[in-house]
Amino acid sequence: MIRDFAEFDDGATVAADICIVGSGAAGITMAREFIGTHFSVLMLEGGGLEADAETQKLYESEVVGLPHTGVHEGRARVFGGTTTLWGGQALRLDAFDLQKRTWVPYSGWPISHDELEPFYDRADRVLQLGPRISYRELCAMFGLPAPGFDPARLYMECSQWSPKPNFGTTYRQEIKSASNVSVLLHANVTSIVTNDSAVTVEKIEFRTLTGKQGTAKARVYVICCGGIETARLLLASDRVEPQGLGNKHDLVGRFFQEHIHIRFGDLLTNERTHLQNYFESFYRNRLKYFPLIALSPRVQAEKHLLSVHGSAMFDDAQNSGIVALKQLFRILNRGTKGGPGDLRRYVRDALTSPRDLWQLGYRFYIKERSGTPRRGPIFIGAQAEIAPNPDSRITLSKARDRLGMRKLKLDWRIGELERRTLCEYIRTVASEFERLALGSFDLSQVAFLNDPVAWVRMAHDSAHHMGTTRMHESPQEGVVDPDCRVHGVDNLYIGSSAVFPTSARSNPTLTILALCLRMADRFKGVLA
Repeated sequence: MIRDFAEFDDGATVAADICIVGSGAAGITMAREFIGTHFSVLMLEGGGLEADAETQKLYESEVVGLPHTGVHEGRARVFGGTTTLWGGQALRLDAFDLQKRTWVPYSGWPISHDELEPFYDRADRVLQLGPRISYRELCAMFGLPAPGFDPARLYMECSQWSPKPNFGTTYRQEIKSASNVSVLLHANVTSIVTNDSAVTVEKIEFRTLTGKQGTAKARVYVICCGGIETARLLLASDRVEPQGLGNKHDLVGRFFQEHIHIRFGDLLTNERTHLQNYFESFYRNRLKYFPLIALSPRVQAEKHLLSVHGSAMFDDAQNSGIVALKQLFRILNRGTKGGPGDLRRYVRDALTSPRDLWQLGYRFYIKERSGTPRRGPIFIGAQAEIAPNPDSRITLSKARDRLGMRKLKLDWRIGELERRTLCEYIRTVASEFERLALGSFDLSQVAFLNDPVAWVRMAHDSAHHMGTTRMHESPQEGVVDPDCRVHGVDNLYIGSSAVFPTSARSNPTLTILALCLRMADRFKGVLA
């Protein structure tokens, strides 16, 4: 059942066994686990079924560290959360990513990869992903020899892309029809209220933009608000704990992590067709597999580096027929928004490039590969892990939003370990491409990486917000325990990338879902 809190009386109280704050990928995945059970679930969503500019303004923040666009553009206060914005890319963390690395400060997860693996399998099904197929297996299926990268230096992996990444539309009817799941829209949570000793959450307070107030009561509370808003909500809940709930050791908001995206420069090659065969996306049963070049664990360990992967990318001219056709596909098949003017322009560009139209159709429907331009730049791009840093953090500013909540202040920091990782990665990729006669990369294009200050201007965030309520066995070193329960609070849990101790190189959503499924199984036992 989905209702708008505007329909309720001011001061209304709602109750359930489980209260979930947030209706993004984490919240909806958690709620779906209890459909048809004897447990009642209440989900509080600050937005509506469609995005609203006034509601979105509640995310306005102060950025005092490195520039960060994702704090504003990479979050969505709407049913479905940021799944209404993303493309659906998913990739598991591997065992090496979870291990303690002596050269990476504060690294090491308190749970093993073997513990996560069965929940990854279930998370795949939530995202409607296909079978896990290695890059080498895909090459064999398509009659291609895999590129002969030295496996001690680089290896190929493939991310998968969900065919239905927008949870707000994919699972709306299922949630709406569930008799034991209730969603309250426009219910903006403003405070988590505990008992006098701050060991049990007694209620959650929320309100609308028009000032109507409400209260939610449950046996268990799960905060599924993302890596930024989760920390803000805990810090703002300071009636009993002056520093914020779960913040006795000043850890909430610290260790803010992102993935760095960087474009290194152009690759020169006489083997464009070979590169397109190696690095364009594969499709099996219309499911997308995207090839990625990863730095090996051996190089990471020997040279004390972070995790990173990237690919050879084929630039599209903005008025090309291929770009136009891809945009039309997104609008018509995936619900991406576009105005009448956009539609007319895309149709015009597509029809004026019949060769591009034929090429893309043949490549996709016959060859089951993505289509990229026949000419134009080929660049090397990468996504890299950031080391946990307690000084990279979220705090509260003095300014307040329309709800009366203090806005957040973001101080994002990256440093020398990240710079060295990117330097070594591009040198290794350039060397291997040259050795295999796939192309040449002029390393003078990345001279900016030699400047410890200037290089950060070439990197940008990825809207992957992680680490601000990190997981650790000890309350002195983490905000949540290995079960994602806030240390010292009996019935408060966090379902978010905020709990990640480290981020590796992989997009975080699949791991978030695996952790939420693991948590849901625990609830089924604890609340029975």
